Amino acid sequence: MAKDNIVDQLENWLKDVHKLVPDEAEQEKITQAGAKKLADNLTEVTRKKHYSSHKDEKYGHMADNISYNSTDIDGEHNGRSIVGWTNKYHDMNARRLNDGTKHIRADHFVDDNLTDSQDDVFNAMLDEYKKGGDD
Repeated sequence: MAKDNIVDQLENWLKDVHKLVPDEAEQEKITQAGAKKLADNLTEVTRKKHYSSHKDEKYGHMADNISYNSTDIDGEHNGRSIVGWTNKYHDMNARRLNDGTKHIRADHFVDDNLTDSQDDVFNAMLDEYKKGGDD
């Protein structure tokens, strides 16, 4: 009898634990909320540090072409999300400005933004987590 009681208790405990762990669809919503916040912060810092009056008809400005997606880097829906520039041209320019080159002094604006945005991203994800899964 006692054995059955413990087994039942453990099974109930396991069910409760599973309720706390988001499934992939919920994970995707949560990480997408964090990715949106990171993209917003990256857009703001890029505008502040690297916006110019240069009009590029083909690509536009780097700060106006930051995006996020609710897939991983391979386009798979697995609960992960990504943030980045919408084309290689901006991605390469951002890398040069962030990391520096022989002729460009690095300002680490992307790296600093990742560090500075951690609390904002966590809170955005936490808010999204709290919205879902009220079983």
